[in-house]
Amino acid sequence: MNQHIAQASDFARRTLPTVAGGLLLLLLWQKAQTLDWLAVKAAFSDISMLAWGVAALASAASFWAVAQYDVVAHRHLRTGVDSRVARNAGAAAIAVGQTTGFGPAVGAALRWRMMPSLGHATVLKITGFVTLSFFAAWGLIAISVALPVVSGVGWLSLLLFPLGLTALCGLLLRTPRLVVLGRRFDLPSVSAFLTLTALAAVDVIFAGTALHVLLPAEIAPSLSVLIAAFTLALGAGMIGGTPGGVGPFELALITVMPGAASPELAAALIAFRVIYYAIPCVTGAAWALLMPAHSHRQLPPLDAKLTGARAEIGIAAQNDHAAIATLSAEGVALRTPQALTLFLGATEGRLSALLPELRRVARSENRLACLYKLAARDAAEARRAGWHVVPFAVEAVIDPARHALDGPEHRQLRRFLRKAEKEGVTYGPITTPDWERMTEIHTAWEDFHGAERGLTMGRFCPLFLRDKPMFGAWLNGELVAFTSWLQAGDALSLDVLRHMADLPQGTMHGLIQTVIDHARAEGLAEVSLAALPHPSLPKRIADCAGLARFKTSFAPRWRSLYIGAPNALALAICAADIRQGILTPAPLPRSQQDIWDLDALVTPLLGPTPEDVAQHDLRRAG
Repeated sequence: MNQHIAQASDFARRTLPTVAGGLLLLLLWQKAQTLDWLAVKAAFSDISMLAWGVAALASAASFWAVAQYDVVAHRHLRTGVDSRVARNAGAAAIAVGQTTGFGPAVGAALRWRMMPSLGHATVLKITGFVTLSFFAAWGLIAISVALPVVSGVGWLSLLLFPLGLTALCGLLLRTPRLVVLGRRFDLPSVSAFLTLTALAAVDVIFAGTALHVLLPAEIAPSLSVLIAAFTLALGAGMIGGTPGGVGPFELALITVMPGAASPELAAALIAFRVIYYAIPCVTGAAWALLMPAHSHRQLPPLDAKLTGARAEIGIAAQNDHAAIATLSAEGVALRTPQALTLFLGATEGRLSALLPELRRVARSENRLACLYKLAARDAAEARRAGWHVVPFAVEAVIDPARHALDGPEHRQLRRFLRKAEKEGVTYGPITTPDWERMTEIHTAWEDFHGAERGLTMGRFCPLFLRDKPMFGAWLNGELVAFTSWLQAGDALSLDVLRHMADLPQGTMHGLIQTVIDHARAEGLAEVSLAALPHPSLPKRIADCAGLARFKTSFAPRWRSLYIGAPNALALAICAADIRQGILTPAPLPRSQQDIWDLDALVTPLLGPTPEDVAQHDLRRAG
């Protein structure tokens, strides 16, 4: 029953627009019968060469704008195709598709003809991105600008358009991904959507201008009204699904231009279809069919070296990350929906050498360039390069060699350590992880604290913990808390910290102190207890007062950390994006080898599966 309903719904969705377009085309034909076609021919002949030339230039500008949609799509999908190639393919596909009807299908076929090396799946993704994003941008312009202008309340668009644009950008920030039928779809970034909206505006402005110059002055409305009317008519034509939108487009235009159904208007519309549809269609088809197919082979990405002076660089492995490299410097960048973020500054060379390359790569992926967790020296260097940099956090850093418990600054720490010792809590390295027990502790921790965070905060996963230094706390012989650490050179940085809900006081203090003692014995120079919000952010510092007291009990040295972007607006978007990535992190990356390794780690916890038992029986029988 449900299958039949779905099939009927799909049939209606595919056929109703075409049927409606056909009915509107029939109505247009009936209107055309009332026209004096000799007068239409005379009006067509009266169009000046200057008008033809201006209309041709305006049409070219409009097609340049819509062709840029393909450039944005290729950047979104990170195909690596040159912008010029993407732009030419997009212009040809759109020119032919919008004229012949069934634009997405025709456009996808032509794109595949011109770029077969991308494969069918990627070409379909590009076509879907271009189609849906154009409808989204067109819808915003039509509702917030075109409708008020045509209705005579154009001033209202000054309020509606900024509100609508802000709301959609906020939605993209809040929900950068959609999951449909179990498949994840990455939505355009805010910067990409702003670009797409600007391109859609350029498209309708120049296309409307092309039509305006072809109209006689005595029947032409004001340019703003005609562009608004054209925008609405364009949508009617696209939804109608007829070749070139014939029928819905003309009727919608006549409807919003009362009294203009005249031979002069008919002549202008015919001329517009010649200059905006016919000539681009023939040119685009010739280009697609005669030019050799573009052969593209994307170079494999440069592997990022997850080593550096700061141990925290290793946490990039749990994220989508990339190497940013020049001849003299290298760094590691994290990908989030809105930003490409250089993490911890340069791992080799000077930060200033990486900034132009970071901006170039970010732009090639429709992302904003960002700098995150910079030390003071790098922050000053970024400021000198013109970046907007502000402090946002302070990191608790301990020198194990100088960490002595007998000072007055450790009075509170000594008290907590005595309490844990009195309760019989013991500590030590975890050399053979009990993943089942550690999973129980992690689950209990999440039940009490909520879902774990991510991005630059450690996450519990055996694949990512198995090769990291780990330490545990035992009570009556049972593991009750554990911590993992990131190590680079002579530095340790806190990664994951998990514990049961009901612990003796001082248990976690003793666990951290054990790690500090281990670092001293190993001759390590630094132990980082991770960061807290900067004191200049009082509203946020109050949210982690307990954590601040815990770290302060170790009397650490506080090191300021900085975040930066090319300008203040980009910084605000990047900061919101990073916060979103921390609170709702993307799934951990997995390779096939990782999946096999995870099976090997998890199977002992879950016991043998029926398939395992069957294979065991077969081996015994053999």
